[in-house]
Amino acid sequence: MIYDHNEILSYSLQHLRNRVRHAPIGFNLLPEKFTLLQLMHLYEEILGVELEKSNFRRKILHMKLLLELDEKEQDVSHRAAKLYKFDDEIYKKLTQKGFNFEF
Repeated sequence: MIYDHNEILSYSLQHLRNRVRHAPIGFNLLPEKFTLLQLMHLYEEILGVELEKSNFRRKILHMKLLLELDEKEQDVSHRAAKLYKFDDEIYKKLTQKGFNFEF
């Protein structure tokens, strides 16, 4: 078992890549409140690709799974970004109506 760690890691990463495309599990890997840029970077790291910022933003917001909070980032050296929160209740309601999370 000691020598198959790379295989286990490779299999796990491939499984995560497949799941993250079809279910909103990426939100579980972020803090409760996050920026769209943090979400985009997470998906870029998992998928191993560079995403186009405006397309990503448009697609994610179009899904209507995020609640825009009346808060912004704190203690940053650039313009503070809006914070969002994943709405699990909306996701459950949408899936009951046939919504398919596909990224």
